Amino acid sequence: MKSALIRLHTAVFLWGFTGILGRLISLNEGWLVWWRMLITAAVLWIYFFFTKQIQKVSAKNFLKIASIGTMLAIHWLLFYGSIKYANVSIALTCLATTGLLSAIIEPLFFHRRINSSEILLGTFALAGIGIIYFSNLQFSVGIYIGLLSSLATVIVSVLNKK
Repeated sequence: MKSALIRLHTAVFLWGFTGILGRLISLNEGWLVWWRMLITAAVLWIYFFFTKQIQKVSAKNFLKIASIGTMLAIHWLLFYGSIKYANVSIALTCLATTGLLSAIIEPLFFHRRINSSEILLGTFALAGIGIIYFSNLQFSVGIYIGLLSSLATVIVSVLNKK
């Protein structure tokens, strides 16, 4: 239980810190994602090379992996775009809708029943975003982009589960 709590707090810190770095770095969201993906790919390739874990993949699997990676890049573009058009707290608040979107999209994709309690809990996040939206209309573009970022996150999650 304690290790799970530590992992949860670490994940929350990293999400928030990523957003803060996205705000502080003066690059636009496109260049920011480009350099982030390039550095990640290089570091992972070096790690897998030295641990002898590099494997050949078929063209079919390569296309699947590339499509998930592309969707993940789109998520990051939207996430950093939300930060640039609004602020870090708006972008992270919009990510709270992933639970609601997941509760709707996953059952449709995997042909199972929608859990009404997940929908109910997810609407609380949506209600919070509605309050922010109507009290800070200057952040409306950032909120729209943040909600699209949340949708892209759910799509990545569903594709990874598949």
